[in-house]
Amino acid sequence: MVTKDELQEGMALLAQPVLPLVSMVQFLYLTGDFATVEEVIAEMPPDIETGYATYADPVSVLMPYADLLQPLVAFKTGEPPAITVVDAENNPLDPMSATTALIAQNVLTRELEPVNSLLCAPCHCTLCCVGPDANMQQDYFEIPLQPGEAAHFSLEQIDTAASRSQRIDAEPPLQVNGQDFYLRTDPALIHWQSGWSLVLPKASRCPNQAQSGRCLIYPDRPEVCRRPQIFAYMLEPLNQGESKGYRLRQSLLAVVDCPYVQVLQDEISAYAAACELEMFFRQNKA
Repeated sequence: MVTKDELQEGMALLAQPVLPLVSMVQFLYLTGDFATVEEVIAEMPPDIETGYATYADPVSVLMPYADLLQPLVAFKTGEPPAITVVDAENNPLDPMSATTALIAQNVLTRELEPVNSLLCAPCHCTLCCVGPDANMQQDYFEIPLQPGEAAHFSLEQIDTAASRSQRIDAEPPLQVNGQDFYLRTDPALIHWQSGWSLVLPKASRCPNQAQSGRCLIYPDRPEVCRRPQIFAYMLEPLNQGESKGYRLRQSLLAVVDCPYVQVLQDEISAYAAACELEMFFRQNKA
């Protein structure tokens, strides 16, 4: 089991969440006489203390995210968000809430990629690349894929009206050849309501994992493989055909199968609280 002593670099980033600083920039830019977001960032004080963290150089923390804050410029000029965001009851959010939610999702996603990378490396595990073993309660693991990523896998593709109408966690489960989809022995690509997923049944492995454990498509590996196992879940994609839309979730999701998530549940929960997100821990059965 990995220890906290081995995870110090990633923990240091978790202890300095960017989103509280982003919220300050948003408020100052939208209420002040600033021409650009970068101008607001440049005028931040040298030290900022919140209830969770002290930032010795907030300008250097914020500047790598300045490009993600540009939708504020369009909002300030009265331009509506280009992407629809709805609440839990499917009611459209007001333009300001939609804009800030879209920004938060992108900021969290970018911030968590290096955090996860630093936490993952000391664990030396391949848990994300294989299906559950015989002793696990899960029947399968899911790797959700972004558009175009299914092409990296030479596997059977299950793409039917039934699969496209269901979520992966629907009850009763999707039937494939007369049985629950996860009872097969080989991995498969399945097109769900939300898009493609790689489904790894018990005792199976990703076809792109060498016997050594090395990833054979590492430069082109799926986005989710770059960001195990703490996920921004500020927004959930909607199934709207060709149009793009999201539902507000305002959450952080961490997968407790992962060794570093098991060790750092308190630190991850504190990070979520600092970002004003609801925290969810779950096992990796979708």
